Amino acid sequence: MNSLQEAFDTLIAERNELNKKFQQVAQDLFKETTKLFFDKVPDVTAVIWAQYTPYFNDGDTCVFSVGEPYFTNANAEQIGDVTRWGEYEGEDESVWSESDYILTGSSEYSLSARRERNIVLTPEQMTAIADFSRLIQSSEMEEVMEAMFGDHVRVTATRDGFEVEDCDHD
Repeated sequence: MNSLQEAFDTLIAERNELNKKFQQVAQDLFKETTKLFFDKVPDVTAVIWAQYTPYFNDGDTCVFSVGEPYFTNANAEQIGDVTRWGEYEGEDESVWSESDYILTGSSEYSLSARRERNIVLTPEQMTAIADFSRLIQSSEMEEVMEAMFGDHVRVTATRDGFEVEDCDHD
Protein backbone atom coordinates (compact mmCIF):
# COMPACT_ATOMS: atom_id res chain seq x y z
CA MET A 1 0.00 0.00 0.00
CA ASN A 2 2.88 2.38 0.73
CA SER A 3 4.13 2.31 -2.88
CA LEU A 4 0.59 2.97 -4.18
CA GLN A 5 0.26 5.95 -1.85
CA GLU A 6 3.61 7.27 -3.07
CA ALA A 7 2.47 6.84 -6.70
CA PHE A 8 -0.71 8.84 -5.99
CA ASP A 9 1.26 11.50 -4.12
CA THR A 10 3.62 11.83 -7.09
CA LEU A 11 0.72 12.02 -9.54
CA ILE A 12 -1.02 14.69 -7.46
CA ALA A 13 2.19 16.71 -7.20
CA GLU A 14 2.67 16.50 -10.99
CA ARG A 15 -0.92 17.63 -11.57
CA ASN A 16 -0.44 20.58 -9.21
CA GLU A 17 2.74 21.57 -11.03
CA LEU A 18 0.96 21.37 -14.41
CA ASN A 19 -1.90 23.49 -13.04
CA LYS A 20 0.56 26.14 -11.84
CA LYS A 21 2.28 26.15 -15.24
CA PHE A 22 -1.08 26.37 -17.03
CA GLN A 23 -2.16 29.30 -14.85
CA GLN A 24 1.08 31.18 -15.47
CA VAL A 25 0.98 30.69 -19.24
CA ALA A 26 -2.73 31.59 -19.38
CA GLN A 27 -2.15 34.75 -17.33
CA ASP A 28 0.75 35.80 -19.54
CA LEU A 29 -1.38 35.23 -22.66
CA PHE A 30 -4.27 37.18 -21.15
CA LYS A 31 -2.02 40.14 -20.34
CA GLU A 32 -0.68 40.13 -23.90
CA THR A 33 -4.21 39.81 -25.32
CA THR A 34 -5.31 42.80 -23.22
CA LYS A 35 -2.38 44.87 -24.46
CA LEU A 36 -3.18 44.00 -28.07
CA PHE A 37 -6.85 44.82 -27.49
CA PHE A 38 -6.03 48.36 -26.34
CA ASP A 39 -3.69 48.79 -29.33
CA LYS A 40 -6.53 47.80 -31.70
CA VAL A 41 -9.19 49.97 -30.03
CA PRO A 42 -7.42 53.13 -28.84
CA ASP A 43 -10.68 54.98 -28.05
CA VAL A 44 -11.41 52.46 -25.30
CA THR A 45 -9.45 53.47 -22.22
CA ALA A 46 -10.75 50.81 -19.84
CA VAL A 47 -12.74 47.59 -19.65
CA ILE A 48 -14.63 47.02 -16.39
CA TRP A 49 -16.33 43.88 -15.14
CA ALA A 50 -17.39 42.17 -11.94
CA GLN A 51 -16.62 38.53 -11.27
CA TYR A 52 -17.99 36.51 -8.41
CA THR A 53 -19.75 33.44 -7.11
CA PRO A 54 -23.34 34.31 -6.21
CA TYR A 55 -24.35 33.81 -2.60
CA PHE A 56 -27.71 32.38 -3.59
CA ASN A 57 -29.01 30.97 -6.88
CA ASP A 58 -32.64 29.87 -6.30
CA GLY A 59 -31.51 26.47 -5.06
CA ASP A 60 -29.14 25.84 -7.98
CA THR A 61 -25.42 25.43 -7.41
CA CYS A 62 -23.64 28.78 -7.03
CA VAL A 63 -20.91 28.91 -9.67
CA PHE A 64 -18.20 31.51 -10.24
CA SER A 65 -18.58 33.58 -13.40
CA VAL A 66 -17.36 36.75 -15.03
CA GLY A 67 -20.01 39.39 -15.56
CA GLU A 68 -20.67 41.43 -18.66
CA PRO A 69 -17.76 43.77 -19.43
CA TYR A 70 -18.25 47.46 -20.10
CA PHE A 71 -15.97 49.44 -22.35
CA THR A 72 -15.38 53.14 -21.72
CA ASN A 73 -13.47 56.14 -22.94
CA ALA A 74 -13.29 57.61 -19.40
CA ASN A 75 -9.92 59.01 -18.37
CA ALA A 76 -8.12 57.83 -15.23
CA GLU A 77 -9.96 60.30 -12.96
CA GLN A 78 -13.36 59.43 -14.44
CA ILE A 79 -13.11 55.62 -14.33
CA GLY A 80 -14.28 55.62 -10.71
CA ASP A 81 -17.54 57.16 -11.96
CA VAL A 82 -18.33 54.00 -13.97
CA THR A 83 -20.45 51.59 -11.93
CA ARG A 84 -20.06 47.82 -12.09
CA TRP A 85 -23.26 47.87 -14.16
CA GLY A 86 -21.45 50.00 -16.73
CA GLU A 87 -23.25 53.27 -16.06
CA TYR A 88 -21.20 56.46 -16.15
CA GLU A 89 -22.34 58.67 -13.28
CA GLY A 90 -20.00 61.59 -13.89
CA GLU A 91 -20.74 64.97 -15.40
CA ASP A 92 -18.66 64.89 -18.61
CA GLU A 93 -21.16 64.32 -21.41
CA SER A 94 -18.45 63.17 -23.81
CA VAL A 95 -17.70 60.10 -21.67
CA TRP A 96 -19.42 56.87 -22.61
CA SER A 97 -19.52 53.42 -21.08
CA GLU A 98 -21.20 50.68 -23.06
CA SER A 99 -21.53 46.91 -23.34
CA ASP A 100 -20.29 44.99 -26.34
CA TYR A 101 -23.94 44.65 -27.39
CA ILE A 102 -24.16 48.40 -27.95
CA LEU A 103 -20.65 48.77 -29.38
CA THR A 104 -20.87 45.88 -31.82
CA GLY A 105 -24.59 45.46 -32.43
CA SER A 106 -26.38 46.12 -35.70
CA SER A 107 -29.83 46.67 -34.22
CA GLU A 108 -31.40 50.10 -34.63
CA TYR A 109 -31.06 50.57 -30.85
CA SER A 110 -27.29 49.86 -30.93
CA LEU A 111 -26.73 52.08 -33.96
CA SER A 112 -28.77 54.88 -32.41
CA ALA A 113 -26.90 54.62 -29.09
CA ARG A 114 -23.53 54.83 -30.86
CA ARG A 115 -24.66 57.83 -32.95
CA GLU A 116 -26.07 59.60 -29.89
CA ARG A 117 -22.78 59.18 -28.01
CA ASN A 118 -20.66 59.91 -31.09
CA ILE A 119 -18.93 56.51 -30.90
CA VAL A 120 -17.25 55.64 -34.18
CA LEU A 121 -15.67 52.20 -34.49
CA THR A 122 -14.25 50.36 -37.46
CA PRO A 123 -15.45 46.81 -38.19
CA GLU A 124 -12.06 45.55 -36.97
CA GLN A 125 -12.47 47.42 -33.68
CA MET A 126 -15.99 46.05 -33.26
CA THR A 127 -14.63 42.54 -33.80
CA ALA A 128 -11.87 43.15 -31.23
CA ILE A 129 -14.46 44.29 -28.67
CA ALA A 130 -16.70 41.28 -29.30
CA ASP A 131 -13.74 38.87 -29.16
CA PHE A 132 -12.41 40.34 -25.90
CA SER A 133 -15.86 40.17 -24.32
CA ARG A 134 -16.32 36.53 -25.37
CA LEU A 135 -12.86 35.61 -24.11
CA ILE A 136 -13.26 36.92 -20.58
CA GLN A 137 -16.76 35.45 -20.23
CA SER A 138 -15.93 32.04 -21.67
CA SER A 139 -16.30 29.04 -19.39
CA GLU A 140 -12.79 27.97 -20.38
CA MET A 141 -11.37 31.18 -18.86
CA GLU A 142 -13.29 31.09 -15.57
CA GLU A 143 -10.58 29.28 -13.64
CA VAL A 144 -7.90 31.59 -15.04
CA MET A 145 -9.90 34.75 -14.31
CA GLU A 146 -10.63 33.64 -10.75
CA ALA A 147 -7.00 32.71 -10.10
CA MET A 148 -5.74 35.94 -11.64
CA PHE A 149 -8.14 38.43 -10.05
CA GLY A 150 -10.06 36.62 -7.31
CA ASP A 151 -13.70 36.16 -6.37
CA HIS A 152 -16.18 38.90 -5.42
CA VAL A 153 -14.20 41.61 -7.20
CA ARG A 154 -14.55 44.40 -9.76
CA VAL A 155 -11.72 44.43 -12.30
CA THR A 156 -10.67 47.46 -14.30
CA ALA A 157 -8.30 46.75 -17.18
CA THR A 158 -6.42 49.67 -18.71
CA ARG A 159 -3.36 50.07 -20.89
CA ASP A 160 -1.34 50.38 -17.67
CA GLY A 161 -2.54 47.10 -16.15
CA PHE A 162 -5.30 45.88 -13.88
CA GLU A 163 -6.95 47.30 -10.79
CA VAL A 164 -8.88 44.90 -8.60
CA GLU A 165 -11.24 45.97 -5.83
CA ASP A 166 -13.68 44.13 -3.61
CA CYS A 167 -17.19 44.04 -5.02
CA ASP A 168 -20.48 43.91 -3.14
CA HIS A 169 -23.02 42.12 -5.31
CA ASP A 170 -26.02 41.47 -3.10
